[in-house]
Amino acid sequence: MIAADEWQQLAAGIAQRARLLNAVLADLYGPQRLIAEGLLPAELVFGHNNFLWPCQGINPPDGAFLHLYAVDLARTPDGRWWVTADRTQAPSGAGYALENRTIVSRAFPELYRDLKVQHLAGFFRTLQETLARQAPSDKEVPLVVLLTPGRFNESYFEHLYLARQLGYPLVEGGDLTVRDATVYLKTLSGLRRVHAIMRRLDDDFCDPLELRTDSALGVPGLLEAVRQGRVLVANALGSGVLESPGLLGFLPKINQFLFGEELILPSIATWWCGEAPVLAQALEKLPELLIKPAFPSQSFAPVFGRDLSEKQRQSLVERVQARPYAYVAQELAQLSQAPSGRLREDSCNPGPSAYACMRWPAAMVIACCPVV
Repeated sequence: MIAADEWQQLAAGIAQRARLLNAVLADLYGPQRLIAEGLLPAELVFGHNNFLWPCQGINPPDGAFLHLYAVDLARTPDGRWWVTADRTQAPSGAGYALENRTIVSRAFPELYRDLKVQHLAGFFRTLQETLARQAPSDKEVPLVVLLTPGRFNESYFEHLYLARQLGYPLVEGGDLTVRDATVYLKTLSGLRRVHAIMRRLDDDFCDPLELRTDSALGVPGLLEAVRQGRVLVANALGSGVLESPGLLGFLPKINQFLFGEELILPSIATWWCGEAPVLAQALEKLPELLIKPAFPSQSFAPVFGRDLSEKQRQSLVERVQARPYAYVAQELAQLSQAPSGRLREDSCNPGPSAYACMRWPAAMVIACCPVV
């Protein structure tokens, strides 16, 4: 449980971070001032497989690259909250939060009423209104669809739940077609124009014509329809570049540069190893750090330095030294704990009833919608 005053601080920090990341996307696919000013290393951006060169120069309606944003948060024993990751490509969370809220309100109706839990309806209503307003409707009633990879995706349940809540048709790539840079939904009564797509499909899978050519999940010609301003895609194609953990260490200075503000929610200490001084410090403190891949294309699982033998540690050092730009070092945060359940012990032990309290790290995922 999070108290209201603590939640307000979190909400302000999440909103600030969403604004910052939207501005970073606008710059990376526009003038690229952050790279020119040395605030972002070019290798970290252009080396990311989710930086999509075909999206360069595309300016979405109202400058909104992010419509949904999620953040991974961790709480330390001193009560401070730290950001461990940003989710900008096709973030999960909103549907699960809605389902959980519905179940809790039915299981504990009196408690739910007495605590005056804030409703989620405004969250979804604002999302609907934003997509409808920004969609290039040409004076038609805008049709918005939710694009899913299909039933084999691990979060397909949430896609179904969200589509039902928002009133959007749930479609797969094969249900859509592009004609004359216009997206259409295939229906029994013929083609029906689609004005906006809320996607749960990864960036490079969305258009096999210009992006990942082996994708069987996307819509050929979708990117050209976006380029021509004939359809709105949320989140904007190419937004996955911000999910690199290497960016975390650069965001405070970028926020100062763009908005003149300190970040309300700081990131957990993270260093990109592509800079020589940082690499030297990371290798020196390797037992105290977590080593992660800087790009999702790497087949490298995160490694805790403290768990490595001397031989394994030396092998990792050699790998990092060979390709330092491909690795990120992150501080090992001590997470706080909170009671999360009770187990009856008297069912297996004789004598007076006793209870054992399970304790788990107090970490959570929060989705924030919309950015604009």
